[in-house]
Parts: sequence; C-alpha cells; structure tokens
Amino acid sequence: MRKATSFAPGHISGFFQICDDVSEPERKGSRNCGPCINTGVLTEVSAEPSGRTNLEVFINGKKTSEAQTTVAVVRQMLHMIPGPAEVIVKHSVGVPIGAGYGVSGAWALGTALAFSKTLDLDLTRSKLIEVAHVAEVSCGTGLGDIGPQAIGGLVIGLEPGAPPYGKWRQIPVPRDMKIVCATLSPLPTKKLLKDAELRDRSMKFGGLALESLLKSPTPKDFIRVSYEFSEALGLLDDELRTLIRTAKSAGAIGASMVMLGKAVFALVKASEFERVKHALLELVGPDAILAVDFDLAGARLV
Repeated sequence: MRKATSFAPGHISGFFQICDDVSEPERKGSRNCGPCINTGVLTEVSAEPSGRTNLEVFINGKKTSEAQTTVAVVRQMLHMIPGPAEVIVKHSVGVPIGAGYGVSGAWALGTALAFSKTLDLDLTRSKLIEVAHVAEVSCGTGLGDIGPQAIGGLVIGLEPGAPPYGKWRQIPVPRDMKIVCATLSPLPTKKLLKDAELRDRSMKFGGLALESLLKSPTPKDFIRVSYEFSEALGLLDDELRTLIRTAKSAGAIGASMVMLGKAVFALVKASEFERVKHALLELVGPDAILAVDFDLAGARLV
C-alpha cells in the first residue's frame, strides 16, 4: 500500500455567526474568529487499488465508526479515481474530542490532503478545502473550522463556505503569545447547531462580534469580543466563569469560552504562561490543561 501523512492543527472559535440558509454545502458555513494551535490531528492514509472498496478508520490506535467526516471525505474522493480501492485511515488526536477544538474538521482536512497525495490526484489546495468543508457541513459536525485550519494563525472568517465563497483574514500575533486551555467536558455540537434559540443568538451576536473586531483586529480585541459573545450566547456557567476569572487574575491578556465545548481558552504572554497554567491547575486536573503555541502554517503534508 502507498502511504501519506498529514497534520491539521486544532482550531478554536471564540465567536461564530451561523450562515447556512443556502442549499449548497460549499456555500454554507459561519463567520467566526479564532486561533489554530500547534497540536491537532496527525493523519496517515494508506490506499491501493482493489477488487472492491473497503475503508477502515482508526482513532488513536482503535478501529472506529465515529469519524463521520473522514468517511464523508473518502467517499467523495473515491469518485475521483477510476476503480475501487482499499483505504486505511489512522488518526492520532492530540486534543480533546468533541470539546470545540476542531477535531472533525482536522480529520476531514487531514484525510483530504493525505488521500490526494497517496493516490496522486494532483488536486488544488482550494479543491481539498472544498472536499473537507462539504464533508464537515454535510455531517453537521461544524461550520467554520476548515478554512482557518488550512491557513493557520489567528484567523477571521469573513465569509462562509469553501473557496471561492469563503473568505479569511489573519490577525498578526506577537511571537511571545501563547494559549492555555482548560477543558471540562464535551458539548453536543450537532444538537446545539440545530437549537433554534442558539442559532438566533449566534446570528445576532456573532455578527456584532465580527463588526466590532473588524474595527480593531488585534488579539486583545479578539478575546474581548469573544468573551462578550460567550456571555450573550448563554452557554457560560459558574464553572467556566471561574476558570475565566482565574486565568485573567493570573495575568492572561483575556480568556473566553471555547465554541462549542465546556472549556475555556486564554491568550497569554510567554512571561505569564507558567503562572496562568498553574493557576488553572489549582481548579482542574493536569489532563484538562492544554498549553500550546499558535500554529502559523496551517494543514500540511509531513
């Protein structure tokens, strides 16, 4: 079997505005903003022509049927080759699953990149982003992670969808800025994205957050509007507020809720990094803490 390996960074949305009132999945998505982080999903794809199509997917060494976006990507791409194939996809996941770190998007984008390389499909990067985005949207697991994960950095999603519809812009990030996250539990993304009240709040307050951020597109203003959005969305609870207050009191530039997960993230200067991390460790166990750098390169073959 031929093999190829890719890396797709995790992605955190600080705010989002659902934009899915069109029928074409490549035009659906969200306007949002958030950082890509330097841990995420490493994906190995093995493939060879076969008498019949067969797909096996593994997550952290265990065979699974849970990676919906991976399956959706492979199904799309099997139509681009002349015959059946045996395909094995292995994901190594370095961030919490289902807690707002863009894992389903990373599965999709990483699979698209590695599958294309394995079978010499010679697809453009824009086409690979489209394939991954359509899989994500069709599976209902997310709306706005793929574009930022392809670009890297702190990314504003200006327009929803895949290329050429989606539009993105990076916010410059100081070299000494890091991210500290504390994760309590997953949230049911599919269910929340169908909740009528949450959708209405997202459309209203996500639009206001984007409008405010574009007036002053800096990391400090990003984390400020993200916190304002999280309060307006109505998902913050006392546990999350305590984590946010603790991070800020310990020296973070700002902190807010991870969308959509029961988790918080803080932007931190390198000089305050250990202090913020240890302050959060007083409230949660070490397995709940993710202390990372920005990923500035975006998804790539490795």
